Amino acid sequence: MIRWEKYVFAFRDYIILLILLSFSYILILNNDKPQIYWIRSQVLKVAVIWQNEVSSIFRYRTLKIENDILRSRLALLSYENSLMKEAYLENDRLRNLLGFKKSSKKELVPVSIIRQNYEGFSHTFHVNVGTKAGIKVNSPVVSSTGLIGKTVLSASNSSVIQVLDDINFRVGAMIQRSRVSGIVRPDKNSGLRLGFIPMIADVKVGDVVITSGYSDIYPKGIEIGIVSKVEKTQTGLFQDVRIEPAVDLENIEEAFIILN
Repeated sequence: MIRWEKYVFAFRDYIILLILLSFSYILILNNDKPQIYWIRSQVLKVAVIWQNEVSSIFRYRTLKIENDILRSRLALLSYENSLMKEAYLENDRLRNLLGFKKSSKKELVPVSIIRQNYEGFSHTFHVNVGTKAGIKVNSPVVSSTGLIGKTVLSASNSSVIQVLDDINFRVGAMIQRSRVSGIVRPDKNSGLRLGFIPMIADVKVGDVVITSGYSDIYPKGIEIGIVSKVEKTQTGLFQDVRIEPAVDLENIEEAFIILN
């Protein structure tokens, strides 16, 4: 038995019912008796309702397909807009870095931060440049806004940077306005501290803190941060000076390493 005959045999009951219904409908339409006329009107009403319902289903499916297409296009446009925004922000960052490099008298090597690593109070960056570019251990690392840290390990094509807020980080610093000197170290809670500042020293909230230059590693004048809090005690020898870092250490993506 060929394929279409199998389908006819399988659905023979439905086919016979459809033929009988169609034949009955034709007889109703061609009969003008009052009783048949009423039945015909009711059948037509049901047919109209059924047609409207079927049309609504098809319209719903069409609208759903169109809605899915529009959602896909909206998602694609949103993704493209996100890429354009990211490209704009990256271009803006790189433009600032380029301006900083041109204005600097130091020999700077641009690097990209490829990973951040936290281990307890230790904080390091991994960057994509190493000894092949002339990077050595204890090279200062800066951004266009200030000091980031120093290199502590350098391989052929990568380096590890000890960041300002690492528990073991120290750098000689001074208040730019009053030239008061001290040592910057990380605060265990957040931010930085400027230590060994005498009680009579001239330090105010809002003062800029820079590297002092009293080191073989860090050149003088690199901004470290801004004084955010100053506390004096009656019994202590030194002031408690808090500093807000000049660099957003959590979100930085590019930097410069200063060649010695």
